[in-house]
Amino acid sequence: MFHNLIRGDVFTLYVVTDDKFLPSSASRKDLSYIKDVVKRCADGGAKIFQYRAKLIDPIFQVKQAIAAKEECEKNGLIFFVNDRVDLAYIIGAYGVHVGQEDIPPELVKEKFSILRIGFSTHNITQVKSVNYEIVDYISFGPVFGTRTKESRYPATGTENLCKALKISRVPVVAIGGINSSNVREIVRTGCKFVACISYVLENHKEITVRCKKIIREAMDEIELMG
Repeated sequence: MFHNLIRGDVFTLYVVTDDKFLPSSASRKDLSYIKDVVKRCADGGAKIFQYRAKLIDPIFQVKQAIAAKEECEKNGLIFFVNDRVDLAYIIGAYGVHVGQEDIPPELVKEKFSILRIGFSTHNITQVKSVNYEIVDYISFGPVFGTRTKESRYPATGTENLCKALKISRVPVVAIGGINSSNVREIVRTGCKFVACISYVLENHKEITVRCKKIIREAMDEIELMG
């Protein structure tokens, strides 16, 4: 299912949540917001959704993640959980995305082999060191820098994204500061797999519109490239 999305002529939008765009109170029982986020992303054409919540109370994380997963299944989105391998496994997520400082992909594969694995990379050295027998895709960035989270890694730029695409033996997801104004630069590298956080989620009412806009810009560029 996952790899069927990654075709040369198709652009895939991957939306990742962040604490600042999610209700954070554990006492809040209403899960309609996270469900609505997923629905709006699906209506906009996104194909993959990742639940990422570093600061929210663990109990509420479980509730939100389950609600997001159920809404993804209802709307045909592939569902990943960030970092929390235990949560991804317990609720039956399609996969988990881990970073350089998280549980190593090799250990995830050994203990939770049912999960598909995404892995963050931030420079060419890290891309070269990936165990490509283990991971299903890598993310690479921040390409343009990002307002979503503080990072000790500098912006990679599109030149390094080109290098990452040549080195990687699995799909590469470009991430970091990508929006409708610069997504064409990403597409010109040959990368047609993009993750967005702030651009899509910062204005709840415009989620669907922004998903459609970034996809339209990307597909127009793909068409121009022939």
